[in-house]
Amino acid sequence: MLSTHARACPEIGQAVLATSSPQMFKGDAAAAFERIRSRAGLTMYGGDCYVYGLIASGFHDIVIEASLGIHDYLPLVPVLEGAGAIITDWEGRTLGLDSGDKVLAAGDRRMHDQALRLLA
Repeated sequence: MLSTHARACPEIGQAVLATSSPQMFKGDAAAAFERIRSRAGLTMYGGDCYVYGLIASGFHDIVIEASLGIHDYLPLVPVLEGAGAIITDWEGRTLGLDSGDKVLAAGDRRMHDQALRLLA
């Protein structure tokens, strides 16, 4: 039986960060993303939902996105949580039908907490 596991990565300077496109961030969201991007070990663009699978498989550490619809991220919640990762909105709230357009996913809760502080 094949299983997936998110990897531990507590420091943003060691993290592989992914997002679909830097153009998805506007205004304050662009500045918030830049605070994390400038500290990340490596930033990858493109991939869409594939990068969430890379977190669940232990190959990426964090995904930050904006301008999404619930159809873009809600199906990913059980996959990520099943692999030990965490996915929330930018305020750390559980995702649901009434969630907004901003998502933060991380393989390590410490990374998630660090990213939430930088997004604020």
